Amino acid sequence: MSIELKNKTKRAIQYFCGIILFFIFQFGTAFLDKLDLSHFSGICSAFQYASCLFLVRTNNKKGIITSIILLSISALNLIRIIVSLGANVAMSGLFNQIFYIITIIWLGVIFAKQEKAAVTDMLTGLLNRRGLYKKLKDSIEDNKPFFLIDIELGNFKLLNDSFGTVYGDRLLKKTTERINSFIGNRGIASRKGGAEFVVILKDTHNAEEDANNLLDIIREKISLSLDGDYLDCYVTAFAGIVSFPADSDNYENLLKYADMAMVEALRSNSTAVCPFRPEMEKSIKRHAELEHLIKEGIEKNYFYLVYQPQYILRGKKLRGFETLIRMKLPDGTIVSPGEFIPVAEMSEQIIYIDDYVIKRAMNEYKDIVLNHNRNLIVSVNVSAKNIASAGFPEKVKRFLEETGFPAGNLEIEITEYCMVSSFNTTIESIKVLRSIGVQFALDDFGTGYTSLNYLSQLPVNLLKIDKSLINDIENDDQKCEFVNAVISMGHLMDCEVISEGVENEQQLKKLDENNCDFIQGFVWSKPLDYEIAKALSLTE
Repeated sequence: MSIELKNKTKRAIQYFCGIILFFIFQFGTAFLDKLDLSHFSGICSAFQYASCLFLVRTNNKKGIITSIILLSISALNLIRIIVSLGANVAMSGLFNQIFYIITIIWLGVIFAKQEKAAVTDMLTGLLNRRGLYKKLKDSIEDNKPFFLIDIELGNFKLLNDSFGTVYGDRLLKKTTERINSFIGNRGIASRKGGAEFVVILKDTHNAEEDANNLLDIIREKISLSLDGDYLDCYVTAFAGIVSFPADSDNYENLLKYADMAMVEALRSNSTAVCPFRPEMEKSIKRHAELEHLIKEGIEKNYFYLVYQPQYILRGKKLRGFETLIRMKLPDGTIVSPGEFIPVAEMSEQIIYIDDYVIKRAMNEYKDIVLNHNRNLIVSVNVSAKNIASAGFPEKVKRFLEETGFPAGNLEIEITEYCMVSSFNTTIESIKVLRSIGVQFALDDFGTGYTSLNYLSQLPVNLLKIDKSLINDIENDDQKCEFVNAVISMGHLMDCEVISEGVENEQQLKKLDENNCDFIQGFVWSKPLDYEIAKALSLTE
């Protein structure tokens, strides 16, 4: 027997017991009257009232109706006694019954408000998490097909942090209005928490189409007043879909699967709506395993660094190294960075990884830079989350002091996404570190979507052309012209330019013709283990 059925049976038994108790005390009152012990009948009357309260608490709506009927029967019996026997002593009992009826109705209303508040999100008026669970259980008991749509506002935290919680709350209320307007009477919406909503949608022939249409409405421009000014914004939204009973007939699994599908939509570059697929469960399990491995790897030193040489294009003189992180488990298993880096980027773990790379690279190259090659550049990648965090410049300064590594030989690589997520904070962090000599490179240049206005404000000294732009430039004249334009733009911004992923001599020739400053790639060297990279550094 399911837990839901057990609870339902238990409530029914309790309700039936409440009715039985009422009649027991009703008969007790009559029995005491026959024995001329009517002065004790008030006790039975009080227990009758208590039975009615028990009914109301067991099932509010049904309990109120049942209690009114039972108390009314008792009151009518007292009226009969008063009229037929002239027993005025029963008048007090009649007034008690009327009082009981009034208080039962009043308490029932209060209990109903409390129950509603317990399942309602106070900000949006939607069902809260508890209310969602209850509604979902009820929908499953109805045994009629429905879809569950889990919706997440992707950039809500950024907007909330940028404009404040008042603006964020209004944004959530506006989103709620749009969701309610779309679903109408076909379903019910709830706020699961934060900027996550769950919709139970019935009477639909194409849930994926409905979800896409709903997201289109949510993503429309929102204009809200803040301190007398109107601010326009656009939210990003993603959705996961699961169906009952096709995917599961258990409410916990339905919620879990919908959340899995929503996370998959967040990760996807091709669609904002993702129906649940059974293989997602395996993917989520692997995600959890990787989170654990990253945490354990930081504690037990599963990570190590390899170094990708960077060369001055003309003359093939070593410029420095890009630092790349790798993971090796105690049993010798290699975990690809393509697996663990995306997982780390979804949590605070990426910050710990960044810090590990910076400190270890400084420690491994400090003596080489100080004693053998004062011009060698050690380049490290830093995530948007890290550089936008409070105290990032102070943290890097502390690492420099602790290791004794020269600031001028450190280069920090960032991507255009840093500008999108927190432009002002990132710019300030770069300026502080540039003032002490730290260099900055903009990675994946030419593939992002930041405006030229933003790019022109970046205090970076190196632009890095993404490998996707270099591929096939030796055979594609149009692509080659585009790379030439990107290099020219970099020089106009008073930056040097490096091309990554260079794989053959023909590409080298094209980049040389277009005045590229530096290159890295398999054409001259693959990433090297530390000892080999160290030996290369000492020969330069």
